[in-house]
Amino acid sequence: MLPRKDWLPERVIVFAVPLLALALMGLVGEITRKTAPGTPHPAPQFTSVMVGTLGFQGVLLAGLTWFLQVHRRGWNEAFGFLSSPTVPALSKGVVLALIVLPVAYALQWISALGLKKLGIPVVAQSSVEVLLRSGAGWQRACLGLFAVGLAPAVEEMLFRGVFFCFVRDLGRPRLALVGSAVLFGLVHNNLAALIPLTVFGAALAWLYARTGNLLACIAAHATFNLAPFLLLAFGWQFGDAADSL
Repeated sequence: MLPRKDWLPERVIVFAVPLLALALMGLVGEITRKTAPGTPHPAPQFTSVMVGTLGFQGVLLAGLTWFLQVHRRGWNEAFGFLSSPTVPALSKGVVLALIVLPVAYALQWISALGLKKLGIPVVAQSSVEVLLRSGAGWQRACLGLFAVGLAPAVEEMLFRGVFFCFVRDLGRPRLALVGSAVLFGLVHNNLAALIPLTVFGAALAWLYARTGNLLACIAAHATFNLAPFLLLAFGWQFGDAADSL
């Protein structure tokens, strides 16, 4: 089970408000984006994607370090890395990801169809586009390291370790699960992926509440990211690029 964390509200707000603002700005930008007929969507460049994503994750990691110092907590104490045996926790995470993946892809496909019918442009996440276009193995390796290593660890510590626990400790477990999941979906700034990522975020919150060990969530998140990465890296693409999580 997951023990109370008792995070300070004013410290949580420092993370939550800017993230929510950025997420909503990105959502509005996608809805209002207009592309002239026959004009291709500008392709993102590898360097800009890596600088942006690593910069974003680096800021979050620095913020988490400060957050724990303020609370005088170590990483293990804060996120329960040693609260249960490692191998079972990792196994539960992998199994959860494999169960959710087909559901997420189905939701992604349905979302993309709905957006197209509404006349809203559907584009892939920038990292997916770069992966599809890149022929250099080292570039794919860098994207894979980010997607499977850095991003799952940092995002799980923030969304499940901080946001979910904070609201749950206020006595609102359902709001904690739904709210942290929605913010997780929004922050990825991709309309077609919003619903599937929100569902996945809810599953991750449930897993953390059950295991009390954030390693389970990190393993699930890494597996979730690894599956489409491998499909794309080896040229196994189903549908449009926008249909890839």
